[in-house]
Amino acid sequence: MAAFQTAETPQTPDRLWIWERDVYRDEDDRTWVPVVIKVHCTRVLMRQEDVPLGEPQTPSQLVSYPLPLMWQLYPGKRYRGTDSMFWRIVYHIKFRGVEDMLLEQLPSLD
Repeated sequence: MAAFQTAETPQTPDRLWIWERDVYRDEDDRTWVPVVIKVHCTRVLMRQEDVPLGEPQTPSQLVSYPLPLMWQLYPGKRYRGTDSMFWRIVYHIKFRGVEDMLLEQLPSLD
């Protein structure tokens, strides 16, 4: 009989800072790679992967980057980006050694 595997619920990073295009770092120096999904709203799948880091980029080098340059964890399972938009954490799991976090952009309150 095959062993049943369950997903873990890892600790959510307090902050994700952009290091270079398509690579973020958290407070534990782990790297995260975003995959943008657009259907009815913008969703971003953040996958924790160990990637070799290049030179850090400045905000002026990332002017046209479509995602926030930093996300900060807020109460209520959500992040706030440097663009002041809130992102709901749909799920954050680790399964078979792969850690994924799905973020969904919430509508602005304008």
